[in-house]
Amino acid sequence: MSDDLRSQAEILAAISEAREDLTTGLADLQATVEALSSQPLLTDEEKQALEEQAESGELGEDMATLVEKIRAGEDSWEQVFSGESPHATLLQGHLTRMFEEHKDDLALAFEELIEAEEAKGNFIFDEVPGTDPGRTTAP
Repeated sequence: MSDDLRSQAEILAAISEAREDLTTGLADLQATVEALSSQPLLTDEEKQALEEQAESGELGEDMATLVEKIRAGEDSWEQVFSGESPHATLLQGHLTRMFEEHKDDLALAFEELIEAEEAKGNFIFDEVPGTDPGRTTAP
Protein backbone atom coordinates (compact mmCIF):
# COMPACT_ATOMS: atom_id res chain seq x y z
CA MET A 1 0.00 0.00 0.00
CA SER A 2 2.87 2.38 0.71
CA ASP A 3 4.07 1.87 -2.89
CA ASP A 4 0.66 3.04 -4.11
CA LEU A 5 0.82 6.11 -1.88
CA ARG A 6 4.34 6.90 -2.97
CA SER A 7 3.35 6.51 -6.61
CA GLN A 8 0.40 8.81 -6.09
CA ALA A 9 2.64 11.34 -4.35
CA GLU A 10 5.14 11.12 -7.19
CA ILE A 11 2.38 11.58 -9.75
CA LEU A 12 0.98 14.57 -7.90
CA ALA A 13 4.45 16.09 -7.65
CA ALA A 14 5.01 15.57 -11.39
CA ILE A 15 1.64 17.16 -12.14
CA SER A 16 2.47 20.11 -9.90
CA GLU A 17 5.86 20.54 -11.58
CA ALA A 18 4.28 20.32 -15.03
CA ARG A 19 1.68 22.91 -14.02
CA GLU A 20 4.44 25.26 -12.80
CA ASP A 21 6.37 24.74 -16.05
CA LEU A 22 3.23 25.45 -18.06
CA THR A 23 2.47 28.59 -16.04
CA THR A 24 6.05 29.81 -16.52
CA GLY A 25 5.94 28.99 -20.23
CA LEU A 26 2.66 30.82 -20.69
CA ALA A 27 3.99 33.87 -18.84
CA ASP A 28 7.10 33.85 -21.04
CA LEU A 29 4.96 33.52 -24.16
CA GLN A 30 2.71 36.39 -23.05
CA ALA A 31 5.75 38.59 -22.39
CA THR A 32 7.14 37.75 -25.84
CA VAL A 33 3.82 38.52 -27.52
CA GLU A 34 3.58 41.84 -25.67
CA ALA A 35 7.15 42.75 -26.63
CA LEU A 36 6.52 41.90 -30.28
CA SER A 37 3.20 43.75 -30.27
CA SER A 38 4.83 46.89 -28.94
CA GLN A 39 7.29 47.01 -31.84
CA PRO A 40 6.30 48.42 -35.21
CA LEU A 41 5.60 45.76 -37.81
CA LEU A 42 7.92 47.41 -40.33
CA THR A 43 10.46 50.14 -39.82
CA ASP A 44 10.10 53.26 -41.94
CA GLU A 45 13.09 52.08 -43.98
CA GLU A 46 11.50 48.66 -44.55
CA LYS A 47 8.21 50.24 -45.59
CA GLN A 48 10.01 52.54 -48.02
CA ALA A 49 12.03 49.68 -49.53
CA LEU A 50 8.93 47.50 -49.85
CA GLU A 51 6.96 50.31 -51.46
CA GLU A 52 9.79 51.08 -53.91
CA GLN A 53 10.08 47.42 -54.91
CA ALA A 54 6.33 47.15 -55.34
CA GLU A 55 6.08 50.35 -57.36
CA SER A 56 8.81 49.17 -59.69
CA GLY A 57 6.74 46.09 -60.52
CA GLU A 58 9.39 43.81 -59.05
CA LEU A 59 6.86 42.32 -56.60
CA GLY A 60 4.00 41.92 -59.05
CA GLU A 61 0.96 43.91 -60.13
CA ASP A 62 -1.05 43.19 -56.98
CA MET A 63 1.66 44.63 -54.75
CA ALA A 64 1.85 47.77 -56.91
CA THR A 65 -1.91 48.17 -56.48
CA LEU A 66 -1.60 47.62 -52.75
CA VAL A 67 1.07 50.31 -52.43
CA GLU A 68 -1.15 52.74 -54.33
CA LYS A 69 -3.92 52.12 -51.79
CA ILE A 70 -1.54 52.53 -48.85
CA ARG A 71 -0.04 55.73 -50.19
CA ALA A 72 -3.56 57.07 -50.91
CA GLY A 73 -4.41 56.52 -47.24
CA GLU A 74 -6.98 53.81 -48.00
CA ASP A 75 -4.98 51.23 -46.09
CA SER A 76 -1.85 50.62 -43.99
CA TRP A 77 0.80 47.93 -43.88
CA GLU A 78 -0.25 47.07 -40.34
CA GLN A 79 -3.83 46.38 -41.45
CA VAL A 80 -2.67 44.40 -44.47
CA PHE A 81 -0.30 42.14 -42.52
CA SER A 82 -2.76 41.64 -39.66
CA GLY A 83 -5.46 40.52 -42.09
CA GLU A 84 -7.75 43.41 -41.11
CA SER A 85 -7.49 45.07 -44.51
CA PRO A 86 -10.06 44.49 -47.24
CA HIS A 87 -7.06 44.61 -49.61
CA ALA A 88 -5.02 41.93 -47.79
CA THR A 89 -5.68 39.47 -50.62
CA LEU A 90 -3.43 41.62 -52.82
CA LEU A 91 -0.54 40.42 -50.67
CA GLN A 92 -1.24 36.73 -51.34
CA GLY A 93 0.55 36.45 -54.70
CA HIS A 94 3.69 38.04 -53.29
CA LEU A 95 3.66 35.79 -50.22
CA THR A 96 3.16 32.72 -52.39
CA ARG A 97 6.12 33.69 -54.59
CA MET A 98 8.26 34.38 -51.51
CA PHE A 99 7.31 31.02 -50.02
CA GLU A 100 8.16 29.18 -53.24
CA GLU A 101 11.47 31.01 -53.47
CA HIS A 102 12.47 30.31 -49.86
CA LYS A 103 10.67 27.05 -49.01
CA ASP A 104 13.89 25.03 -48.74
CA ASP A 105 15.36 27.56 -46.29
CA LEU A 106 12.10 27.60 -44.32
CA ALA A 107 12.02 23.79 -44.14
CA LEU A 108 15.63 23.70 -42.93
CA ALA A 109 14.99 26.38 -40.30
CA PHE A 110 11.88 24.55 -39.10
CA GLU A 111 13.80 21.27 -38.92
CA GLU A 112 16.57 22.94 -36.92
CA LEU A 113 13.99 24.44 -34.55
CA ILE A 114 12.39 21.03 -33.99
CA GLU A 115 15.79 19.42 -33.39
CA ALA A 116 16.73 22.13 -30.88
CA GLU A 117 13.46 21.60 -29.01
CA GLU A 118 13.90 17.83 -29.03
CA ALA A 119 17.42 18.27 -27.64
CA LYS A 120 15.76 20.08 -24.72
CA GLY A 121 13.33 17.19 -24.31
CA ASN A 122 10.39 18.97 -25.95
CA PHE A 123 8.95 16.50 -28.46
CA ILE A 124 6.26 18.84 -29.75
CA PHE A 125 5.29 16.80 -32.81
CA ASP A 126 5.58 13.34 -31.33
CA GLU A 127 3.04 11.50 -29.26
CA VAL A 128 3.49 11.81 -25.54
CA PRO A 129 5.30 8.66 -24.38
CA GLY A 130 2.99 6.15 -22.76
CA THR A 131 -0.27 7.65 -24.04
CA ASP A 132 -0.79 5.25 -26.95
CA PRO A 133 -3.87 3.24 -25.96
CA GLY A 134 -2.63 0.25 -27.97
CA ARG A 135 0.79 0.24 -26.33
CA THR A 136 1.22 -2.26 -23.51
CA THR A 137 4.87 -1.65 -22.68
CA ALA A 138 6.75 1.47 -21.73
CA PRO A 139 8.75 3.22 -24.49
